[in-house]
Amino acid sequence: MSARQIARGGMITGVSIALLYIATFLSVASWAACMLIGFIPELFFLVGERKLGCLVYLSTSVLALFLLPDKGLAILYAGLFGLYTVLRFFIEQLPNRILRWGCKFIFANVWIFIIFWGIRVGFIPQFSFAFLPVPVILFLGGNLILVYYDLCLSRIFPNLLPLAQRFYNAIK
Repeated sequence: MSARQIARGGMITGVSIALLYIATFLSVASWAACMLIGFIPELFFLVGERKLGCLVYLSTSVLALFLLPDKGLAILYAGLFGLYTVLRFFIEQLPNRILRWGCKFIFANVWIFIIFWGIRVGFIPQFSFAFLPVPVILFLGGNLILVYYDLCLSRIFPNLLPLAQRFYNAIK
């Protein structure tokens, strides 16, 4: 990797951290903002800069965990939305569609288990619904969020390839 590529990754990492910091002040939309910021490494994967996309994700995750006042949002980016974007890039290279979706659902259900464990231990406040138990809500909701997020990545970003190449050339 050249110094120019590392500097480019540093600039995008700075933008990602600034956006995550702004997202800490958005009470309702902070998860949505975190999801959108998780798309940023995908821009580098689209233009063929795999190492740079991974570097942007790793550096943004580490800096977010140290600098953001809302550690929950930093963990959400580092462990879920940003990580899924990077893992999805490697999972999509598997030859079998069933195997790809199986890996994606394994990732989602590991996170559902972590959230359920956090509720049981008391790290995450428990929410109650009168008509369904919490594990069913977490399982269904988590898997639906995964499918939605994956469809966003797979439908939106291939169409943004010309824009990503223009953006990449502009900061080149």
